[in-house]
Amino acid sequence: MDARGPVSEALLDALAVLLPVECAGCGAADRGICGACREALMVPDRAGRHLLRVPAAIGGGEDLPLWFAVGYDGVPKQVLHSLKEAGRLDGARPLGRLLGRAVADARGAIEQRLPIGARLETLVVPSSRSAFRVRGYNPVESLLRWAGPQPLRATGIRYLRTPRDQASLGADERWSNLSGSIEAVSHRLEGRQLLLIDDVVTTGATLIECRRAAEAGGAFVWGAAALAHTAKVKRTNSELHGDFVSQQVYGGGKGAESNRPRLGRRVLD
Repeated sequence: MDARGPVSEALLDALAVLLPVECAGCGAADRGICGACREALMVPDRAGRHLLRVPAAIGGGEDLPLWFAVGYDGVPKQVLHSLKEAGRLDGARPLGRLLGRAVADARGAIEQRLPIGARLETLVVPSSRSAFRVRGYNPVESLLRWAGPQPLRATGIRYLRTPRDQASLGADERWSNLSGSIEAVSHRLEGRQLLLIDDVVTTGATLIECRRAAEAGGAFVWGAAALAHTAKVKRTNSELHGDFVSQQVYGGGKGAESNRPRLGRRVLD
């Protein structure tokens, strides 16, 4: 049940008359996030841990533990899609709280294993320059603002090159396409103990590439935390919401540039 009181609801009803909006989750009128969708975002449905495996075709390597809050479907998928595709930042708070749960689960498992005196820091998967230019913000950073108490934030990886659009690529081709696309910046990460942070994970190719770059810069990566995980690899431009989306779909992924204009408007919730 929605925890907001009658006064808040009355205020939102009044504002909706002046500035009508649609729910980012279901499209219902007059709420940025309606009560039913807000409730669906309060309790993770399939929170868990998953091991991301590196294909032997690109050299193999250790599995990367991933902690996530929800499966990538239903209301979480629609709200995140609205945030990334239409600039609907009203979804950042409830989604950020879910991401915070995944981060907390990861910290609980990792911090007890750190070397004596070491501290865990988070490292956000970067946006490419082209994706940031289109959106004007990094969606993962927007979610983390609402994720509650967190470790210190590290910076130090960036895109070295823009990978090809992956809309028509299979899983193995995605891994090859991303290989070598990210680099460590100077010696900023040397000696740091890291937890990688992303929003949606499919094959895990982006996270594995980030781990490679961070460890090349002298860091140790213990795992990753994400809002959502799905094993599905979409093959159509309009449905692809994994590591990348087509250049024809707004919001691009972590490397693809879009030609659709950024809406960038904030809506009331």
